[in-house]
Amino acid sequence: MRVEGLTAPPSTILVVDDSPTNLQVLARTLQGSGHRILAAKDGPTAIEIAKKAQPDLMLLDVMMPGMDGFEVCRELKSHPETRHILVIFLSARGEVADKVSGLELGAIDYITKPIQGEEVLARVAVHLSRQHLERELRRNRDRLDKELAGAGRMQQLLLPPQMPVHASIGFGTFYQTSRHAGGDYYDVLPLHGDRIGILVADVSGHGAPAAIVMAMIRAVMHSYPGFADDPPAVLHYINHHFRFLWDTSMYATAIYAVVDTVRGTMRLSSAGHPLPLRVGPSGGVESPPLDTSMCLLWQEMPEIPCVEVPLKKGDRWLFFTDGITDRQSSNETMFDLERLSEALAKYREREPAEIVTAIVGELDAFSNGQEPDDDQTLLVFSIT
Repeated sequence: MRVEGLTAPPSTILVVDDSPTNLQVLARTLQGSGHRILAAKDGPTAIEIAKKAQPDLMLLDVMMPGMDGFEVCRELKSHPETRHILVIFLSARGEVADKVSGLELGAIDYITKPIQGEEVLARVAVHLSRQHLERELRRNRDRLDKELAGAGRMQQLLLPPQMPVHASIGFGTFYQTSRHAGGDYYDVLPLHGDRIGILVADVSGHGAPAAIVMAMIRAVMHSYPGFADDPPAVLHYINHHFRFLWDTSMYATAIYAVVDTVRGTMRLSSAGHPLPLRVGPSGGVESPPLDTSMCLLWQEMPEIPCVEVPLKKGDRWLFFTDGITDRQSSNETMFDLERLSEALAKYREREPAEIVTAIVGELDAFSNGQEPDDDQTLLVFSIT
């Protein structure tokens, strides 16, 4: 008999029953199903065959002398090499307690004797088809994970391999995607006149689409004509190159700053991105007085505000993406800007790399094992 709509590939089925007659009936019932049929007349033999043949499914009699079906199932489910085997119990006893006991041991179904051939075939077909679909899903997921992991490794190569070395500025960074590849991006660019450009961007969404746009932003940034020392012009330039995305649902936030180590100033503009935090030796945390413009990749942008702020010795500046402040704990509480500010103030006397490590430690402790659902970027620089 063939159950329409359920087409699992040929599998191996182990039939276990202490009655030779029942074994013959089950074998005859399954004959012609396309599956490989094995038989065992007692529990120990069934376990031995299961370990060697690795069947996909087992039709297992409950009431057997010596080692009963429940014991066999318990033994199979206790070992990694046989845990995957689907177990369908067969029993003349139809009490609910027996069925519950079997399901609690890890069985997937329970057929009451006397056996009806059509019922056996139907249930076997359903469970093997489901097993096949689950295996295919796992294989596809594993393949996708490998591809995304490869994309993530390539994406890491797009980030600065090292920070600029400067007598009066030190850097520390942290970058983590939520799933292999993501949409966060940061860059630190040496400019003319002892200036340094700092870009932090966050593309909407996660995974491959965001990663592709992130890589494109990096390419656009590195193709900027002349010196990228005008923050509004740089953001306009990036936005202009993504006109083909203006009618899509994608967008990106970005902040670009130009640090002038000679004048001791920083000019910065933001396109919908969280403003950086500054902490001085006294411990007060503040953001620069800057209005942000609309996000990138939406439409033609109006004039983008820009502000110039002084850089003082002992200052620590922290740039971040909202994956940091939106990081959640197990009870869905967000880390938020207040906790980030408190952490920055707490570790203000440390070097940038140490500040980043300490804040990441606070994030991990706060989340208490809860996986991040957004990409996370931190960039800290100090003025010495």
